[in-house]
Amino acid sequence: MNKKILWLVSIFLLASAISACTSQEAPPPEENRDQQVTFAVQTVYAQIEQTRAAEAAMATPTPIPTNTPLPTLTPTLEPSPTPTNVFVETPTVAAQDTGSGNVAAPQPTQPPSTSSSDMPCLKANLEYESVPDGTEFALHQEFTKVWRIKNIGNCTWNKDYILRFYEGDLLDAEASVVLTDVDIPTWGYANIEVPMRAPDKEGTYIGYWKIVSDNGKIFGVGPNGNGWIWVEIKAVDK
Repeated sequence: MNKKILWLVSIFLLASAISACTSQEAPPPEENRDQQVTFAVQTVYAQIEQTRAAEAAMATPTPIPTNTPLPTLTPTLEPSPTPTNVFVETPTVAAQDTGSGNVAAPQPTQPPSTSSSDMPCLKANLEYESVPDGTEFALHQEFTKVWRIKNIGNCTWNKDYILRFYEGDLLDAEASVVLTDVDIPTWGYANIEVPMRAPDKEGTYIGYWKIVSDNGKIFGVGPNGNGWIWVEIKAVDK
């Protein structure tokens, strides 16, 4: 900026000197010379102000646009799968170990509220069982496993229904046990007691069972009607 001002002033002074040298015959009055100097200075300052204004306009920075933050996406979680062998009822009456054989259970006095057409025929739910998994018994010790099973299908269970052993460790039990001595209607219960014996060697033993209907159809417990009924013990040398 200072170099431009000095350059303009130098040009003006040089022009004034040349004009003075070439006009010696009739020098202008002192008053006219002062007016010319004042006019020249005003012209220089006007040009300087115009130059400053142009440079200020060019130096004004252009604002940089800011980035608008994108919305944060919330991940959608998939629901966890429901286990297949989940018992849908909580036991209401606990069966007791009363020895071998079947134990009569109280049956419902009111008909089911659900229409039979909306229910499968063969479906059961495990309400209670004795001898929790991992129970320890001495070698060759006798015990009784009790299952309390609820009829949640639309078919009545009769004395031709059985509980049958399928795989694992039989534990000296009968392979087939009568499920009930009386008819079990929908929402009714069957208490099944199976005498068993711990093996003569230490270890963990488990046996799997299912229900067989009067026409030979096999079914189990749980929401899908295919869950196993089992017994699991530990034989220890006490």
